[in-house]
Amino acid sequence: MRVHLPLRRTLVAAGLSVLVAVAAISGRDALVSRRRVPPQITISVRVRGATLQVPPGTTFGDVIRLQGLRPRAGRLFDVDGNVIAGHRDPGALLLDGRHSSLKTPLAPGDRIRVVDGTDRTEATTTGRVHERSWAPGDPEFSLSVARHDEVITRGAISGEVAGISFVPTGRAKTPRTVALTFDDGPSPTYTPQILRLLRRDRVPATFFVIGELAQRYPNLVRAELRSGMSVGNHSWDHPESPPFVDLEPARVRSEISTTNAELARLGDHVHLFRPPGGSFDPSLVAVTQAQGLRVVLWDVDPRDWAPGASARQIARAVLESVKPGAVVELHDGGGDRSATVAALPKIIRGIRSMGLRLRAIR
Repeated sequence: MRVHLPLRRTLVAAGLSVLVAVAAISGRDALVSRRRVPPQITISVRVRGATLQVPPGTTFGDVIRLQGLRPRAGRLFDVDGNVIAGHRDPGALLLDGRHSSLKTPLAPGDRIRVVDGTDRTEATTTGRVHERSWAPGDPEFSLSVARHDEVITRGAISGEVAGISFVPTGRAKTPRTVALTFDDGPSPTYTPQILRLLRRDRVPATFFVIGELAQRYPNLVRAELRSGMSVGNHSWDHPESPPFVDLEPARVRSEISTTNAELARLGDHVHLFRPPGGSFDPSLVAVTQAQGLRVVLWDVDPRDWAPGASARQIARAVLESVKPGAVVELHDGGGDRSATVAALPKIIRGIRSMGLRLRAIR
């Protein structure tokens, strides 16, 4: 069937009108759809210095769980450096610098901070005990004795002794005696020579021996004991760097106890300790006392250990400084001690000429 031209135009126009209407309806529906599903909105918060985008309504606790935030717990150490179980600083999780409920909703710009716990050492307490007997100091620098108070510092939680000091409570008694002491042996070269001189002149002395050398030369230690000498502990291997008191507490205890055991095996019931280099503090005194020892130092050091020291220099240094009650530090090991051996007879004669007796430290 043929359609006249005016009718075709009418049909096309009607079709276009329908298409425009459909497009208009589709556009309106799309606009309505956009209004019904709003775009995603987040807020910014700071966590450990970084920016984090979270949905509105997120709580403080949500972020802690999602980010796995957990402060490191701080440890509590006793006075010997050991961790005390059951005493920790748990640290903190802070919202804008404050402790907050985990249910607190976050706001834009909030800051969450993780604060680790602090490692710390326990507090201490101090007690004082009055001793009525006459006794040397500990550490002992001279042969003087006095009545004293014993001041003991302990860990407030552990009860471990942190330090012991002696406070004289009256006038000291100083005997007219002098003690010769010898460190760093035994030496297979010089110890026998010194022993012969001491025996010849009937001089008792004190030898502070190194544990590993005592183990290597046990007959020399036995010879010292047979000669009536006093033998003390001078650590196992004479550590010098770092200073003895700066070693780990376990190493300090081992240096002392291992040497004690070796000397006991050789027949010496040791109760004297001289720290390498004279390095001590109150905690070292406490450690030695726990092992039944007294720290013995000195008040006359002629530096016979110094390279190039002559016999004349060593003897003069001793005799110019010695006085009643003096403890003289000499060496029979640790290097060339020929000058010490040569100076010893003159030292003995000089001390006796002052009307002073020579004795060992017991």
